[in-house]
Amino acid sequence: MIQTTLFRVEESEKVPTLEKLIGGVRGLILKPIFKQSGFPVSIEKLVRFSRSQTVEIGNWVRIRYGTQILNHVHIHNHVFIGRYCDIGNHVVLEENVTLADYVCILGDTHDHTNSYQRAGKLYSPGQKIIGKGAWIGYRAIILPQVRYIGLGAVIGAGSVVTKDVPDNCVVVGNPAKIINIEKV
Repeated sequence: MIQTTLFRVEESEKVPTLEKLIGGVRGLILKPIFKQSGFPVSIEKLVRFSRSQTVEIGNWVRIRYGTQILNHVHIHNHVFIGRYCDIGNHVVLEENVTLADYVCILGDTHDHTNSYQRAGKLYSPGQKIIGKGAWIGYRAIILPQVRYIGLGAVIGAGSVVTKDVPDNCVVVGNPAKIINIEKV
């Protein structure tokens, strides 16, 4: 019997869904309000920007619904941000970074040196860089004192990162500990 089908289209390869199309249109409409915005950018519903004029977005970026992005955030090319993520102030997501759902990257912290007011004034300890190709798992938390997540690093689901992560490492746990260093 001769098979007449030349190729088979998988479910994931079909024409983009209406939701993706609407996200792309939303990205085009919002383009003028960002400091910089590439193309195509897909921004789903319920995404909030604290001050969009301070946010820079590269090409081929997808931001899933319910995400909150604060001030002075730079999102490079080919970045995927999952649902309900929180991205704090002064964060740089380099190329090919993937954030799973519910990831929390804290940018600011409180000045708690005053014993009479522990939840003192907010301040930023500096810029936080998430290196190229890093992958941050479901519900991971990156605390404010962390300044660098290395190139190709993997942060396991539910991990609480309390210090910088070197390049090509896998870290898991609370507090996150290195379990593997890949030789490149």
